[in-house]
Amino acid sequence: MKNKLNVILAKTEHLASPYKQAIKDYIQFFKDKQTSFRGEKKTYEANSGTIDLPSERSNKLIVTTVQEKLQYFVETNSEYINSLLSQEATNATGNAKAELKVGDISFGMLSSLELLRLKSILEHGEFEQMYSNIPVRSDDEEWFENTEEMYKNRPGIFQSKKQEGIKKSTTKENYILEDPNLKNLKGSEGYKPQIATKDTILDLGRFTYQKFTGEWSHRERAELLRRRTQLLSAVIEALKIANDIEASQSNMTAEKLFNFLHSGK
Repeated sequence: MKNKLNVILAKTEHLASPYKQAIKDYIQFFKDKQTSFRGEKKTYEANSGTIDLPSERSNKLIVTTVQEKLQYFVETNSEYINSLLSQEATNATGNAKAELKVGDISFGMLSSLELLRLKSILEHGEFEQMYSNIPVRSDDEEWFENTEEMYKNRPGIFQSKKQEGIKKSTTKENYILEDPNLKNLKGSEGYKPQIATKDTILDLGRFTYQKFTGEWSHRERAELLRRRTQLLSAVIEALKIANDIEASQSNMTAEKLFNFLHSGK
């Protein structure tokens, strides 16, 4: 069932503020909450006869991923964008239209009013900032697609190579250095034995450490921003084509406007 224009206008007005606030919130979250996209897992198994170290075990879970955040943004703001563009499609005369196409992808025939509205969405500074601030993972280490059971049903999570090793500790022990040349001086008043220190390394237990992330790669973010630029360029080009028509004369003229305002005629 199609909506009436008055319903679409009401939706657009109602959803405008939440949409603008959502973009501001996402910018702030992407900037300040990057740790929410990161997790780590530490395990530790103490050797027999050694003291256990519970502090060497931890499992900090990823709160959210870029993929999950963007999906939620789409789910909660699609109605506003759809209503906004439907409003312009309804208001359009139907004459000024052009196909919006990026490469081989066609978005269909859009009116000049729809294209103008889409252009304003794509050009908005905070809209671009939201995507520019998408958290990205470090390029200094290698990342692999997640295989951990705890993140099994959450796409977009990657893991670092698992580090494994033995936790060691060093104990110090004092002992007297033997000097065969000083045997006869032992027990005499001037004799001072030489004390040395010996380090003994103990194997306390085995540990593992692994990092997880729901951040994007630098390339993924760059590709998204490139696609935004491509779409904006296509919209501008489609607008030129859509507006390349004969202009219609308005029923309202400057003479009528000022005659009424200035003399009531």
